[in-house]
Amino acid sequence: MKRPPQRLLGVDYGRVRIGIAVCDELGISITPIGFVPRSDDRTAAAVVAQLAAREQVAGIVIGLPLHAHGDAGANVRWVRTFTAHLAKVCPLPVHEVDERYSSSEAKEALRDEGRWPAAKGVVDARAAGILLRRWLDGEDQASAPPGEP
Repeated sequence: MKRPPQRLLGVDYGRVRIGIAVCDELGISITPIGFVPRSDDRTAAAVVAQLAAREQVAGIVIGLPLHAHGDAGANVRWVRTFTAHLAKVCPLPVHEVDERYSSSEAKEALRDEGRWPAAKGVVDARAAGILLRRWLDGEDQASAPPGEP
């Protein structure tokens, strides 16, 4: 089921870098806008909240790192800890989407475009765009229950 269009911020939350992308109000165009280094969850949450305000988005889409078979693992807990920090500094809704293979898809797209090897952060930003597209298209919704792990 396709989602209603709205301007959103996509977040590929990693242990070293956070990829960021944004879509237009119609959900047609998705633009990777870069990455920010990750130091800790509180600082990262403040930076993402600032980017969301700057980009004037209606919500945030973040990748949920499920295992290849779809089960939640320890990294899901790590991302949800970050989203709890984000909720304290940003009033926008946060939507989770299955991030499996988004980095591989991003690398493949960059190779196809002749932009490989890519600079640090380019893959992260492209992966954030892939997460946005998945959510807008209603595909690959994260299925780990809120309490898991």
